This record gives sequence, structure tokens and C-alpha cells, in this order.
Amino acid sequence: MDERSGLLSEDNPGGRQQSYTFTRNVLTGVLALVVSLCVFLSLAGFSVGVHVGKAFSSQTPSEDGDTSGFVPSDSPFSKDLRLQWLLKNRLPSGLPLAYQVTPDDYFEALPDDKKPKGNKGKMGPPECGHQYASGEAWDKYELQTEKMLVSTGCVIYDAAVGSIALAVGGYHDAAGMFFWSVLEPGHTAGIMNIRGNAPCKGREAFGECQDPEGTGACGLCYGDSANKSGMTAGFKNALTFRLIGDYWAYEGTTHELCPNLKRNWVWVDWKPVLGDNAWAMLLGPVHTLWLRKGGNPKLITPYAPELKLAMDFLGAVKLLRAGDTGGMYFCPRNTYYGSVGADIGGQISTENSASTLAGLKAFRYLLLKMNKPKRYAAVLADLNSLIEGILKYLKAAFLPAAGHFRTGGGYDPKTGTLKWEDEVFAVDCQSWVGSVLGADQIDTWFGKGTTLKMWEKTKSIAGYAKQSNGFVKGVGYSHNDESQVMSGEWTYGAANFLKIVATDSSYSSDVKKKLMAEAEFMVKAIKDEMQKDYTLNGQKVQAIQYANKRYLIPPELGGWWANPIPSRASTSWGVLWDANYNPLHLLGHFSSKYDM
Repeated sequence: MDERSGLLSEDNPGGRQQSYTFTRNVLTGVLALVVSLCVFLSLAGFSVGVHVGKAFSSQTPSEDGDTSGFVPSDSPFSKDLRLQWLLKNRLPSGLPLAYQVTPDDYFEALPDDKKPKGNKGKMGPPECGHQYASGEAWDKYELQTEKMLVSTGCVIYDAAVGSIALAVGGYHDAAGMFFWSVLEPGHTAGIMNIRGNAPCKGREAFGECQDPEGTGACGLCYGDSANKSGMTAGFKNALTFRLIGDYWAYEGTTHELCPNLKRNWVWVDWKPVLGDNAWAMLLGPVHTLWLRKGGNPKLITPYAPELKLAMDFLGAVKLLRAGDTGGMYFCPRNTYYGSVGADIGGQISTENSASTLAGLKAFRYLLLKMNKPKRYAAVLADLNSLIEGILKYLKAAFLPAAGHFRTGGGYDPKTGTLKWEDEVFAVDCQSWVGSVLGADQIDTWFGKGTTLKMWEKTKSIAGYAKQSNGFVKGVGYSHNDESQVMSGEWTYGAANFLKIVATDSSYSSDVKKKLMAEAEFMVKAIKDEMQKDYTLNGQKVQAIQYANKRYLIPPELGGWWANPIPSRASTSWGVLWDANYNPLHLLGHFSSKYDM
């Protein structure tokens, strides 16, 4: 039985592949794939895409009677202007865009102090024939690349949380399309392989392979097997690149590193990251499947494509285990991550671990409710082992002297040692970890009141617009005393955390009321300062900005620019908040626990 039937996009009734040209301010890019792409991307494992079926069940409460998160498709909420933005902010193929760049000349109009600067001259990339480019050229290229990725890119985490929001709003076909038509077949309209399955030829960090020109010649190495084949992920178990697009080369652009060659700008982001995949291949699929079936596990068949994605992801997670730490590597070794470092694949990320834990717990609950013990016995054993391992890692990640969770550390398989990063602070390592573990678990490990102290520490470091009563209007990303940046997505994540503690913890009713009041205060601030009206394809919509201003996130957290433009991640979290739905729990409950 195949759960997929034909559906042609209303924007493309003939089902034809579309292409368009990129002009200076109007994003219309033309697909300009060249033969060398086939070699560069190792396009093994191509499979033909499918369209999404419209056979969806109506939503009903879950079997335990809880109705949080189950919004009838004919409710006024389904007409929410933010949901309309999520539906319409996409490429012609239907690929959901992470942002809406508005105004059209946003990047061109940036003041000089908000543009990249300080790069040094060095050899250019393969598409420019490795010719030398000056520091000024690299500055221009960095801004050009940011503009192109932000304007035309789909962040798979953003798309996944967006799909959950659409499913909660009753748009099951739109919610499922991303998983069925993009992630499961593993390609977009013009890029035929979006999974990181290049065969491992040896780990560069250990001198097993050299790739001085940065062409990807050493492949991607998952984990620390004794042989290269054991570190190679086949297409089925390879992670999806965290940022994907429909096009590789864009006609109408001039590559800033080699304008004399009249080359087009080409796609450059090939990073298969664990945390993004935990949402895109696990949390997102199981949520949308559960919601589409009305929370009735009896209607879920083993052939659902969402289950296939989740099973595929488990294979990658098992490959990425880092020794006996219980954690998983941030990404495969040899992943190119710019200036962050050659051995980014040796890092374990605390936030990624929390996202993965949430997905594993949700998937385990779904399989148990399907009640097919013989069919899923081995999978459930793997899930239990992986969950126990991540709990072990997260417990070790807490730094008692500082009162917060560390961002992660680097694991050396040669010595079996994990070197923790003790100096860096990240908000999501507190809010998301706290949401998935729950206050009772944290306080059991580290003492009563630890969760509350952790929140106070988070506010003291990263709070935005601190109030006289101790509340904050929101949070930034890390140290925020001078910057005073507010993140829409991360502030919703913090509010979600507080609501979980206020809903499901052993704290007193007075403490819970205060936490809930602070969560609602932050949400009001987001709506007052960052939720705005926009026009998209001639229709009035609403969306929530990614940040309240342009801000360079510290390099130790990834080093990307946050922009005050409409964001799929921020907007989706806003929709879910108003729907009373926690995306870190399969039933949408504001809890870290499942009734098994």
C-alpha cells in the first residue's frame, strides 16, 4: 500500500520543471546546471520525485482525549495570515523559502558597517579556476553569497517546523509535500542529490586524505569505524544538507571572485548537520504524519513515507555516535564549514543533541502506539539505546560552576577524550535542552531549583530589554549586554521552555504563574515589535522577523548574520504558540514526558 497519490501544484498545473532568471532586485534565477555538477555532487542514488496526495483524514483528538494542538481545518485559525505567509513564501517548485527578502534591495542598501569586511586575499574556489582573489573581492563575495542563500534557500529545519505549523493549521497537503516530494526522494527541482553520501576516502583531520583545493575529494566520513566503508553512509542513511535550493548556477549573476571570467554565482552550502536533520527527517515527519491521521495510530501504515524518513535518519544517527560519550557528532568529518575549522565533524553539539532526543522520544512513542512489537522490536531497542546515550551526554554537558549547559565539545577517537567548550554560552542550549529534559529531570540531576537558576542565568547573559520586575522582553543568541538583539525564533523557544516548566514541574503554583506570566510577556513583545504585515504575491500576509536588527552571531555559534526580515522559523513558532502546541512533543503537550 502506497500512501501517496497524484497532486500537481496549483502554481504549476502542467507538472513541468520551472526555471527563472535572477535579476538585481527581483528573484527569478534560471537553472544553469552544467555537466561538471554531476561529478562534483556524486549524483548516485537519484530517485524520481513524487507529488503529494490529497487523501487526508480529518483531525480528531488523540486517544487520551487531549485536544491541544488539534485544530480543525475549517477553524478561523486556518485563515491566520501567518499561515498564509508560510503557504505562499516558496519557490515555483513549491520548495519552502526560509526568508522573504523585503524590501527587494535590502542587501544592496546595507550600510558599510553592516557588510562583511576584513577578509584576506587568497585562492578562489573551483568554479573560478582557483584564481587568486583580493580581500575586497572576498568581502563582496561573502555578501553576495549571503544574499543568494537567504533569497533562494530552504533551511530544512525551518521547513520542518513550518510543516508542523501548517499541519496544526489543517493544511496537511502543504505540510506533507516537503517530506514526500523533496526529502524522501532526496532531490529538488534542479539539484539531483541533496544527501551527503559522498564515499569516505579518509578523514582529513587525521591525515588519512588530503583535499588542498577543497573539491570534496575526501568524501564525507560518518563516525569512527576502523575502515572507510564503515564511515560511508549510503544514500538511504545519509543526512540531508541543512540548506538546499532548486538551482546550482544562477544566470544573470556575476561571481564576485572572478568577474573577469564572467562566471555565474553557484550554490556553495553542502553541510549535512545532525540538528537540522533531527527536525527535517524525524520531528517534522512524525508530527505531520500523526496530525494527518488525527492522532490515531491505527490509521498509520508501515509504508508511510514519513516513517521511511525516520528510519533512514536512525541509520545516520547510529553511524555518528561519538565513542562512549552518548552523544553524536555535529556532522560527518570533512564537512566544509568555512573558517570554523577543518574538524567540525569532530564536534558534539548540545543543542543538536536536544533536538535529536526530542525526535527519538516522539518516534518511539509513535511506534509503541502503532502496537507492532515484532515488526519494530529492533528499532525500539535502537531508540532506547540512543535515548539513554543522549541523556548521559546531556547530564555531562551541564557545568555546575556556571549554572548552565555547555554548547558541546570536541571528541578525539584516538584518545577517547571529550574536550568541553566551557567559555561559550548559547541560549538554545538552555531553552531547548530544558524543554526536552524537563525541570524535574534537571533538578533531580543537579538539585532543586537548578532549572530556575538556569533561566535567571540565561536572562542575565542574553536577555533583551530587561525590566525592573526581573522580566525580559526576549532573548538574543549569546552575550547581549551591548548588542541588545532580539531573536524571534529563540525568544519563542524560551517562552516555550517556560510554559513547559509552568505546566509540568513540581514547582509551586506561584512559581508557575510567574513563569507563565513572563512567557506571555515575551510573546507580547514579539508581536508588538517583530510581527508585521507584508504583501506576498499580491496578498496581505503576516510574518515574524528573524531578528530585530542585522546582527553578526558570534563565530563560535556558527557566525551567520541575523536579519530583520520575515522568517519561516520565527513565524512557525508563533503559529504553534497560539495553537497551544509544543513541537518538541509529539502530542503537542507542554511537557517533556510521555505516558508510555
